[in-house]
Amino acid sequence: MTRNRRLSVFADLVIGMDGQHVTLRGNGSDILVELPSVGMAFKMLRDLGSLSAARNRLAAISSALTSVGLTVIVATSKRRLMTIGQDGNSRLLALFGLTNIKFHVF
Repeated sequence: MTRNRRLSVFADLVIGMDGQHVTLRGNGSDILVELPSVGMAFKMLRDLGSLSAARNRLAAISSALTSVGLTVIVATSKRRLMTIGQDGNSRLLALFGLTNIKFHVF
């Protein structure tokens, strides 16, 4: 697969969210979003709305990231939770119309 790198992100940010810290680090085409807990990740997914709305929003985010060659990795300090964008790839989710998104369950 040819990587399409039209946009690079260089950042090191700490954002306060619900009284906790979320860290964002960009290094070229990869952006790491480090959450304090898996619970916060689930809360963020719930905040996307209904299952249908969440699916549509994730698909739009994935498409936008892929179109500019970016990958967002959502993780805690101990494990990777989701990869979305250029390097996200899940055959299972593709069956449900979600391309360039991968949930890391193990």
